[in-house]
Amino acid sequence: MTGAEEKRDAVALADLSDLLVAAWLEVARQAGAGPRPGSAAALDAAEAKRELPAGVPNAEHAAGYMAGRMVDAIALLLQSLGTQLRAEPMVPLAVWPLVRAELEYAGRVAWLLEPLTGSAPAARRVARAMLEHASALQREKYTASKHSGPLAKTYKRNRDELLRRIGVLFSEVHTPLETPDQIGDWRIGGETMIGLGKASDLFLSQNFTKGSGVYDILSDRSHPSVMSLASQSVAEESEGVTSWTYPADPEVLDFQVRLGCLILYKSAHTISAYYGLNSAPLERWADETPAHWLDEGPRATS
Repeated sequence: MTGAEEKRDAVALADLSDLLVAAWLEVARQAGAGPRPGSAAALDAAEAKRELPAGVPNAEHAAGYMAGRMVDAIALLLQSLGTQLRAEPMVPLAVWPLVRAELEYAGRVAWLLEPLTGSAPAARRVARAMLEHASALQREKYTASKHSGPLAKTYKRNRDELLRRIGVLFSEVHTPLETPDQIGDWRIGGETMIGLGKASDLFLSQNFTKGSGVYDILSDRSHPSVMSLASQSVAEESEGVTSWTYPADPEVLDFQVRLGCLILYKSAHTISAYYGLNSAPLERWADETPAHWLDEGPRATS
């Protein structure tokens, strides 16, 4: 790792983020051969097959599959962050929503693959995956009902079929369907649906010692807010006309990119550990980062 006080410029930070995306892709390609023998993924799959009836094809692999897809999405968002960093002029205002979206995806990964103790952990992991899948169909159905009746019917049919199969897997299925707001009350197989904020906090608590307030600051900077705009802008007057620019603060930029990279780095490690993959590409990337990126938790900075 490089010196702890080093702050790189935007293009150098973009290069560093691109290297991490490449490292993730190198790790992810290993998953094509399936989970390694003795890995958590392999053990979960075997246990779930023993514990659950055959109601949903490949249900024992659903949580890992979904988590992998979501880490892919995090990598794409980090690539988009790199594009913003190379823009002329670079506008840090546009970076906040990308990092926030990364964290929300990482929260789902953390919840889906959270180490579980107690009774029937593999079956409970399947239950979480079913909650994730069914709730996504419910939201899509609701949104489609606003603009396309035929599409809404398709999502409804798919949702109902999935819920029927889930009912074969689990005796406890509580999924009220009147409004999307009820998704927070859904329960399947003893597991309760988790919201974006709580899942994001779960990821932060699993991976950092100083993550308190991070999701809040990302949300405050991503949502419309006159205070957020004021705190990030500088007034400039020319010929009696006032305009506002958004200069990059090196400390804030370091926070944004560092957090965006660490979200992918930590989530990729979660997948690697779950499937028993070789994480050496991720560690080679870590060797190129500023030392403080890995030595401290991501304190909220705005």
